[in-house]
Amino acid sequence: SEASSRLTFPTLSNFRLVRVPGMRRLFGMSHLLLTREGVADPATLRIAALSVEPAEGTSFIAAAYDVELDDVQREAFCAREIGYDIRSVPFCELDEASSSNSGVICAASSDGALPPGFPVPAGLPVWDWSPSSGLLPADVYLRHCLLAMSKIGGEAEQSFLHDTTLVDRTTSVSDYLDGGARERVMAVRPPERMAARFGG
Repeated sequence: SEASSRLTFPTLSNFRLVRVPGMRRLFGMSHLLLTREGVADPATLRIAALSVEPAEGTSFIAAAYDVELDDVQREAFCAREIGYDIRSVPFCELDEASSSNSGVICAASSDGALPPGFPVPAGLPVWDWSPSSGLLPADVYLRHCLLAMSKIGGEAEQSFLHDTTLVDRTTSVSDYLDGGARERVMAVRPPERMAARFGG
């Protein structure tokens, strides 16, 4: 959402929805904050957060916006998103058939590329989850995403449900919810201290 984006970049402009081709959005990494705070349960492997990775023939709808960063802001952004592979990728406006722009995205990395001292959860990988690992979305985080996407609605919500997969790269969010997870996910609530951040 624009409101959420402005928490990071208060002076952003030209907020709009775009399509990112050649990238897959998936629940493929550990949610470090929720795991560290004991909100996500490692025993069930319901601890995953969203990331993106290159994948030929795939695409998803995302938000894009313009920001003007000075060196201090750029350094702060890179420090805040440490652990990601920050890369430039093409995107196209929703009414365009081909990519005519490029933007910065926080893409998946690997555990081997994490900087020294990175706060890795005890005994758990951050990135290196195999498709057969059984990693699942963190319930409170998935609920937050679903509530946020329902506010946007339309193509963006449908893209989240159908173009986003679990770590197996096959099961869509929609299939996962319809397979029995919906009631549990929507019933969970974030702790009061996290209500604003994970309230949709």
